[in-house]
Amino acid sequence: MADHHYIRSLFLKFLSDECTSEEIEEIVNYLKTSTNVDGLPGVEEVKAKLGPLPKLDDNHANLIFNKIINTDRVVKTLNTPKPTFHWWRVAAAIAGILFIAGIFFLKQYQPSSYATSYGETKTFRLPDGTKVTLNANSELSLTEEWGEGIVREVWLEGEAFFSVVHTQDEREFLVHTYNELSVEVLGTQFNVNSRNNKATVVLNSGKVKVQTQQQGAEAQWIMQPGDLIAYEHETQQVKQKTVDTTLYTSWRNNLLLFKDTPLHEIALTIKENYGYQVSFEHDSLAQLRFTGSNPADQLDLLLRTLELSFDIQITKERKRILMKSTE
Repeated sequence: MADHHYIRSLFLKFLSDECTSEEIEEIVNYLKTSTNVDGLPGVEEVKAKLGPLPKLDDNHANLIFNKIINTDRVVKTLNTPKPTFHWWRVAAAIAGILFIAGIFFLKQYQPSSYATSYGETKTFRLPDGTKVTLNANSELSLTEEWGEGIVREVWLEGEAFFSVVHTQDEREFLVHTYNELSVEVLGTQFNVNSRNNKATVVLNSGKVKVQTQQQGAEAQWIMQPGDLIAYEHETQQVKQKTVDTTLYTSWRNNLLLFKDTPLHEIALTIKENYGYQVSFEHDSLAQLRFTGSNPADQLDLLLRTLELSFDIQITKERKRILMKSTE
């Protein structure tokens, strides 16, 4: 009789994509020959292990289900039950195999877009293994075909940090923004922020090529680690400089860093990441400069810190924030 603790460990390894092909066969054989559920993790445990799964529309759900019931391994297994099985044991085996196959296909399924709401960040992997962390109030769309020889392309509105996987066939990876800026890489780590007709690219490691459209002609810049390129769509101006990359990428570690940052720029960050419209009683307040750090998911703490730092009063009502002098 199979060790239920061992079978349970195999199920958990499978959910983490750590099973060998031999171990997957053991799971399938267990489902074929046993109706004892002691070795199976519970639904809540499976959900906790997998994390949030992509939301599927009806078309994608039907497509995945058809793949499950037509996959060679499932069909072969279901067509060769032992003659001594009772009907309820066959049903249990079928349910268990479909459960495993369903998880497998859901883990392989890639939605065509990812999005975050205000105050939310999300980390996921693209079909090639590239790791992406999407900042708050952002959206990333991608092409459906990511096979060998096909250029990997994504479109970004908002902010994201990319850790791009280098492929054996050296396929290009292209990040397009909606203000006509493109970032071309093979394998590297970089941050892209594309909002309000402006785009910035900060390179942590590797080498990238940034392309823009200027006066009807294509222009390009080569970036080295530590470089920042800022592009304004309306004026088509590009500025390139060396920066402390942690100031631009700390958000992915749930930390906002500010170094001599004017309050009007912090107000823009609050608007983009949290959805609050910030106004100042006097223009002079907007020019005050702040240096410090704050957890990215604690807006109220940031506001309180600014109040104490500058002896000002900040009120928050609905989706509006007002900063005014206490004098």
